Amino acid sequence: MAERRNFVRIKKRIKVLYKMIIDKFASTKAPPNVSFTETLSGNGMTLFSPTPVEKGTKFEMIIEVPDGKQHGIELVGEGIGLNKIDTNQYEVRIKFIDIEERVRDRLVRYILKEDLKIKNIKNKSK
Repeated sequence: MAERRNFVRIKKRIKVLYKMIIDKFASTKAPPNVSFTETLSGNGMTLFSPTPVEKGTKFEMIIEVPDGKQHGIELVGEGIGLNKIDTNQYEVRIKFIDIEERVRDRLVRYILKEDLKIKNIKNKSK
């Protein structure tokens, strides 16, 4: 069966600050965890984690998209899958479940711009 995606997905390493949500709220006292994306789209991402994360775990996140804006993209995501890459290294698949449309639009604009750069580089190398 063919995989269907609603958004373009790029392979890009971008810094992410995140906190796991427990009992409907993330801890305000604990500092955020820092990680990086492996892939990113308008409706989800793959994130590296040193610990396994249960499916259904929710996260408050700030994606530090390098698009010239002063602030990162804030959203809530949910873990939907996990792959063990190595000892103490996991790839967590996250779907975005609470993201404002204007924020998603900003993210999608960035992704499309980066995707175009990648395609231009590939075309030049042919």
